[in-house]
Amino acid sequence: MATQHRMSGDMSDAPERLSITTLVIFASISMPISLLAIGMFMFVPRVYSSLGGITMGDAGLVILVTRFWDFFTDPLVGWLSDKTQTRFGRRIPWMVIAWLPLALAAYKLFLPPDDAGVRYLAVWSFVLFASGTALFMPYTAMGAELSPNYHQRSRVFLYRHLFAILGTLMAAFLFVFANAREGAFFPERDTLGLIALAGLILLPVPILATAVWVREPPLRPRKAGTGIAWRSGLPLMLANKPYMRILGCYFVNGLANTFPITLIFFYVKQVIERPDWTAFYLAGYFVAAILGTPLWMWLAKRRGKHVAWRYALILAIAAFAIVPFLGSGDHVVFLGVVLVAGLTLGADLAMPASMLADAVDQDTLESGEPRTGVYFAVWGMAAKAAAALVVGVALSLLDAVGFVPDMYNQDDALLVLALLFGACPVVFKLIALSAVWKYPLTEDRQAELRAALADRDAS
Repeated sequence: MATQHRMSGDMSDAPERLSITTLVIFASISMPISLLAIGMFMFVPRVYSSLGGITMGDAGLVILVTRFWDFFTDPLVGWLSDKTQTRFGRRIPWMVIAWLPLALAAYKLFLPPDDAGVRYLAVWSFVLFASGTALFMPYTAMGAELSPNYHQRSRVFLYRHLFAILGTLMAAFLFVFANAREGAFFPERDTLGLIALAGLILLPVPILATAVWVREPPLRPRKAGTGIAWRSGLPLMLANKPYMRILGCYFVNGLANTFPITLIFFYVKQVIERPDWTAFYLAGYFVAAILGTPLWMWLAKRRGKHVAWRYALILAIAAFAIVPFLGSGDHVVFLGVVLVAGLTLGADLAMPASMLADAVDQDTLESGEPRTGVYFAVWGMAAKAAAALVVGVALSLLDAVGFVPDMYNQDDALLVLALLFGACPVVFKLIALSAVWKYPLTEDRQAELRAALADRDAS
C-alpha cells in the first residue's frame, strides 16, 4: 500500500518523502484528462463542422461560450470541496462521482451521430466542462495537500504534469495511427473516436486506484470561533502577497506560452515553410519536456523552486529571442528552439503550482482553515483567461494585417506572425522573470509557516 501521509497537529511524524507508488497512482489521473482535453479542443470543432449541421466557427463559439461557465463553476467547486467532510476525504468523493457524467459526456461528444448540430454540441459540452471541473479542481487541490513538505510538493506536481504530457503524446500518436490506416477517409473523426475509447478506459483506473491506495491527509482540527466567511476571505486572499505575486507570474507566463502553442501550425507552414516537420517539432517539444523534468526537480531541491523557475524563464527567453530572425530553410535551427522551449516546459508547469501550494499555508495560518480548493480555482481561472485572451488577440491581429491561412501572404503579415510567435513570449516571460526574481516564500519561510501552524494546532 502506498505511503499514507498524515497531517496532524504535530508535523514531526509526517514522512519526509512520498513513495513512488503514491506519486505514480495519483499523477496518472492527469494522462486521460489531458488526452480528453486534446480531443475536445483540437478535434471536436473540425469533426462537428464536417457533419453538415454546424460550421467550424460556430463549433468554436459554442465551446467558448460553454467554457465561460468555468468562471462560475471553478470557484464554486473549489469552495464546496473545501467544505466537504466525509470518511473518504474531501476531494476523492468529488473525483469518483464526477467521473460518471464526464465519461458520458465524452462518449456523446467524441462519438457524435451524423445529424449532431449546435444544440447537441452545446448540451454535451456544458456537461463535459461542468463535470470536468468537478473532477479536476478537487484533484488539483488534493495534489497540494498530499504533503506539507516544500520539496515533496515539487515532486507531486512534476509527476502530475509529466503524465499530462504523456496524455498529449498519446493523442498525437493516435492521430498518426489514424492517418496511417489504409483507406483513411476522415482521420480527425477516427482519432476522436480512438481518444474517446482510450480516455474512457484509462480514466476510471487511476481514479479508483487513488481512492483505494492514496489517502487524503486528515483535516487540521479547527477550533471554535476560527474559520472565515467567503466575503472576508476574498480580501485576505488579495492581501496574500506571495500568492498574488505567483498568480501574476503564472498568468503572464501563461500568455507567453499560449502564443506559440496557438500559432505553431501557421508559423511552421508560412515562415519556416516545412509543414512536413510539424510532427517532429511537436514530438520534440513534449519529449524534451519529459526529459527535462528530472533537471528541474534536482535544481528546485538544491536552489529552491523560484530559482529553478527563474533559470527556466531565462533559457526560454534566450530561445524565443531567435525566432523573429528565422525564415524559410531554418527548420533545423527552429528544431533547436523547440527543444530548448520544451526543456523549460516542465518548470513552467510544475514550479508555479508547487509554489502556490506553499502560499496557501500562509492563508491557512491567517484564515484558520485550509482553503486550497478556492485558491486553485482562482488559479485555474487565470490560466483559462490567459488562453482565451491570447487566442482572441493573436487571431484578430493576424486578420487585421491580412494574414490568410494556407494562402500566400505578404511579408508584413508574416512579420506580424513571427513577432507574435517569438517576440510576445520574450516580453511576457521577461515580466514574469522580474516578478519571480525575489520571490519571498522560500524553503525557510515555508518551514516557519508550517511550524506556526503546528504550534497553533497544539495550543
